[in-house]
Amino acid sequence: MDAGVVPEKKRVSSERRKEKSRDAARCRRGKESEVFYELAQQLPLPHSVSSSLDKASIMRLTISYLRMRKLLSHDEESMDEESDLEVQLSSSYLKALEGFLMVLSEDGDMIYLSENVNKCLGLAQFDLTGHSGV
Repeated sequence: MDAGVVPEKKRVSSERRKEKSRDAARCRRGKESEVFYELAQQLPLPHSVSSSLDKASIMRLTISYLRMRKLLSHDEESMDEESDLEVQLSSSYLKALEGFLMVLSEDGDMIYLSENVNKCLGLAQFDLTGHSGV
């Protein structure tokens, strides 16, 4: 037996291990993609937008959404329920001012931008959300 030649049995065993490892990695990536898809579907975005996001964008928008919910949950405790008229009026303010609303976290990250940011800056709301505003 030549010392430089790997025995057939070891080579076949090594190839099987590599194939098994590749299959396991493929399976993990598939499960990960499913989780990201489901997470994207939970975001308050149109389906056409959420279905085209990459994983980094899904994470960025999810973190911003959770930060915004946390912020609003503290405010809900101190506020009375708004009437339908008040809700309609508050959405009309942004239109009348021809501006947009931006909420920054303590770290300076944009955790919310109103939809009309697109008209003012030419950039989509979901492209800016989660990025630094300073």
